Order: sequence, then C-alpha cells, then structure tokens
Amino acid sequence: MKKGVEKFPLWGQILYSSGYVGFTIADRIWVSFMLYFYLPPKPPEGIPVESWMPELISNKTFWGFLTVGGLVMVFGRIIDAFADPYIGYLSDKSESKIGRRKVFLLYGGLPLMVATVLLFFPPAGATQTVNALYMALMLGILLFFFTVYALPWLALIPELSHTDKERVNLVTIQAVFALVGVIIVMVFGYMLWGHFEGMGYGKVAALRLMIIVLCVLGLAFLYLAVIPINEKRYCDSVPTHVGLLTTLKETFRNRAFVTYIIGILCFWFGLNIVSQASLYYVTVLLGKEVEFTGTIFAILFGVAMVFFPVVNIACRFIKKKSVMVIGLATFAVCNASLYFLGSKAFVIPVEYQPLVIFGIMGIPTSILLLLPNAMLGDIAEYDAAKAGAHREAMVFSAQGFLIKLNLGISAMVLAYLFSEFGKDFAEPMGIKLSGPVAAMVCIIGIVSYLLYPEKNVMDVIEDYRAKRYK
Repeated sequence: MKKGVEKFPLWGQILYSSGYVGFTIADRIWVSFMLYFYLPPKPPEGIPVESWMPELISNKTFWGFLTVGGLVMVFGRIIDAFADPYIGYLSDKSESKIGRRKVFLLYGGLPLMVATVLLFFPPAGATQTVNALYMALMLGILLFFFTVYALPWLALIPELSHTDKERVNLVTIQAVFALVGVIIVMVFGYMLWGHFEGMGYGKVAALRLMIIVLCVLGLAFLYLAVIPINEKRYCDSVPTHVGLLTTLKETFRNRAFVTYIIGILCFWFGLNIVSQASLYYVTVLLGKEVEFTGTIFAILFGVAMVFFPVVNIACRFIKKKSVMVIGLATFAVCNASLYFLGSKAFVIPVEYQPLVIFGIMGIPTSILLLLPNAMLGDIAEYDAAKAGAHREAMVFSAQGFLIKLNLGISAMVLAYLFSEFGKDFAEPMGIKLSGPVAAMVCIIGIVSYLLYPEKNVMDVIEDYRAKRYK
C-alpha cells in the first residue's frame, strides 16, 4: 500500500455501505409507487369508485405515442441526468476540508428524503394539469438530490478499495445493503401499506403514511454512512482540474466504458419496467391484493441474497462480463414469461407462476446489484491509469447520466403500452406486453457485454497498481 494510505477497515466498509439502504429506499419508493399513485388502474367491477384511488393525471395518448405520465418521468430523468456530470465534476474538483465526497453526502441526504415524501402530497383538489406539473417539479427535485448524495458515495468505491479482491468484497457488502433497501420498500412497504389500510386508513392515506415511515428510516441510514469516511486516511485521490466537457469526451472515448454502459442500460431498462409494472401484474393479471406484491418480491430478493456469495466466488474464476451475460440471458427469459402471467395456457399452474418467475429473477437481480459497481470501479481505475487523473465521480456520473435518461425512456415506453394497449382489468394487454419488450432490450445488452475488453482493462490495472502500491 502506498505510504500514507490506510486499508479501509471492515467496520468502516459496513457503515459506509449501509448508505445504500437510504438512497435505495428513496429510489424504489418513486419507481414502485409514483405511477400507481398518480395513474391507478380503474377499480374492478363491484368496488365503489370512492373507495379506490383517484386518477390524478390524464392517461390519454397524444402525438401518437406520448402520455402525460411518460413525459413527466422523462422530464425528471432529464433533470437528473444533466445533474450527474455537473455534480460529478464538482465532486472531482472539490477541495473541501471535510472531504471532496463527504461534503456532498452531508448536504444531500435530508433534501432527498423530504422531496420523496412531498412527491406524494400534490395540492388537494387540484386539476390533472396542476397535478402533472407538481409531479414533474417534485420528481426533478428528488432526483437532483439523489444525484447529490449517491454519485459522490459511489465515487468512493474505487478510492476506498485498492485491490480487485477488496473491491469485489466491498461491492458485495454494498449489494447486501442495497437488497435490504429494496426489501424494506418492496416487501415490508407493501405489507405496511396493507397494515395501515387494515387500521382504517384509506388507500391514499395508508400509502402516504407508509412512505413517511420508510423515508425516516432511510434518512438514518444516509447519515450513518457518513461516520467512517475519512478521505485523508483511506483515499489516495487528488482533485482534478480538467474541464467538464473535456472530461466527458475522454470518458465516452473509452471503449471499455461504452461496451459496459450499453449492457447496463439494457439491464436497467428491463428492471425498471418490471418494477413499475409489478403492482399491475399483481392486481390486474393475478387479481390479488397489493400485499401479494411483497410476497413475490420477498421470494425474488431471498433468492438474490442466497446468490450473492455464489456471484462473489464466481468472479474469482470467470470473467465479470461472462457473469453479466448469464444474468441478462436469465432476465430476458423471465421477462418474456411475464406475458403469460395469470394465463392457464402457460406450462406452470397459475398459482405457482409468480413464485417461479420472480424466484428465478432473483438470480440476475443478485448479479445486477453486485457486479456493475465493481466493473465500473475497474473502469474508473483503468481511466486513471490511462489519463493520469483521478476523476472517479465523472466516470460514475457518465453512467448515471445515461441510466437516468434510459429509465425515463423505459418509463415512457411503459406509459405508452398502458395507454395504447390497456392497463385495466378489462383490457390488460399493455401490462402483458411490458415483459416481452424488456426481454428484447436485454438481448442487446448480451451482445454488448460479449464485446467488453475485460482482459485489456485488468492488464492495465495490474500494471498501474504495481507501480502505484508497494
């Protein structure tokens, strides 16, 4: 180890990694509940309209394929996407005495959670137009502060890990906490929602109360993660003074980054569609209560948790890109199967379909939660070796920029499918088509990862470490 840089201790890795719980809670709340909150399915026959959730924004298609909900989500993602390179640039060049990453964590946590809560409190009695504008504004604020916190936090990965083994172990710990955050929202969140309804709260009030409880919990984790970070002791980094546009250009000229990012975009496209459509799968295609969504995700994440050590060990013997290809292929098959969810024509009996499909989906979810940060950490270190400058946040911000645009597009695609082909009990074809569309995109990702130059990346890193650390 280079003189003056200490190994990041295990207790520090655990506390730092727990921050993933906080911003995962914020992310999964808006991804899972926002569209359903503002654009719920119409109630099934026999259910009084007044006891259901009101449609707060228009669901009409205009200009052939656009919808209000889709445009709002794209707008939010555009704000978020352009915040990424700017925040990354500020963090890379920061000379704050607190720490060039830590200062952003301190100021970003509270506004992130406040905005997440406020997203679900549009003005009472407002028109659909006002609701849409409010939704766009709050989503933009939420996603901006998500970047302020999450991007510098992620940029610490290559700075706090100094060997390949340390990096894979660190992202494995982080993946566990990321999964904990997802489970809190997508298992206990649905259960809590149902619990509050059982206590006599209406659907909307119960949802809002659940979100407040989860956001308070998430806020505690965001600031717990700040405690062990001491960049002077554990990070060998120097502020960069290269211009924003120059840094972005150099990042996108990196072949390793380009092939990696195409694959991860496809992975996230599919996951985002499944996440946002999950409530519709359960309530419309399966005809079950919202609490059952927590059950299927409990199975999914339980399988993912079991496979974390399997993926960790696999990366010691086979290339990371090969593991990603396996994950994408499995994910594509699961997504395609969602078309038959609730159908007796499927080879699996209806009562077991969601358990089997979402259970198998836990395998690629485990890979997605664990490997991308390790691979991007490799790319950031590879970039530092080639460029001679530490711009880790900019590499992660370039990924964030594209992923967030991609997620906005995937949300718009889902909103279009709902509007054009149906999202209700009488016309559910838009819901059924969401899985196959996600599967087709995953195939593109498989091709991209096959082209990822992993051997060259690791050879350059090994040479770089040999010269840098003793």
